[in-house]
Amino acid sequence: MTFEDALAYPRERDDWVMTILIGGVLTLFGVLLIPAILVYGYVIRAVRDSLEGETEPPKFEEWGELFVDGIQAFVVGLSYMLVPLVVMGVTVGGSLVAIATGSEAGAAAGLAGLFGGLAITAVLSLVFGYVAVAALVNFAKEGSLSAAFDFGTIRAVALDGDFAVAWATSIIVFLGAGVVVGVLNAVPLLGTVLGAFVFFYADVVAANLWADGFAQATESQREAGSFGTGEAAV
Repeated sequence: MTFEDALAYPRERDDWVMTILIGGVLTLFGVLLIPAILVYGYVIRAVRDSLEGETEPPKFEEWGELFVDGIQAFVVGLSYMLVPLVVMGVTVGGSLVAIATGSEAGAAAGLAGLFGGLAITAVLSLVFGYVAVAALVNFAKEGSLSAAFDFGTIRAVALDGDFAVAWATSIIVFLGAGVVVGVLNAVPLLGTVLGAFVFFYADVVAANLWADGFAQATESQREAGSFGTGEAAV
């Protein structure tokens, strides 16, 4: 799949505008949590459909299933990000305590610890976030929460170049969406409102990229004899 194909994927349905409108509104109100969970569920469905060979993005329907998938996706993502979150809490929290002492030495040590902690957290978030994506795609593929913790399969996929390229391409898509939203922010509130639709569009593109990368990775692993159909790598 080419980069152009991935960018065009959300527009492959005749009623794609309605899908983006619904997804954008849910993203806009994501702070209320339930809309965000529905978006998570939609992304999982888009990944699943792509893995099954569907060339069009799914519709927003069967909302109950979307919600259940979204809850499970949220749990998976949170589980994989626990380490970065704990590291951030310990390093940043400790640094703020040191700064609060009021002494020059404490402030200097606190600032050093703060920047160091943020740097470490950023690296860990990138690494664990990458693995979390592989876990979420395997969850979407198998339809089972336990599949998100099938570390043999996840490790094999995460170490495959095809999946790494697909994930890196999705990061480029999100960065591009951020640039677009930054430009829109030149007009008060415009970036906030339209940005939700831009980022949802990026989510759908990313879902298709992740599914394609996962499929290529598992296929190459099978050809190499790493694991067979329905059998996790060890």
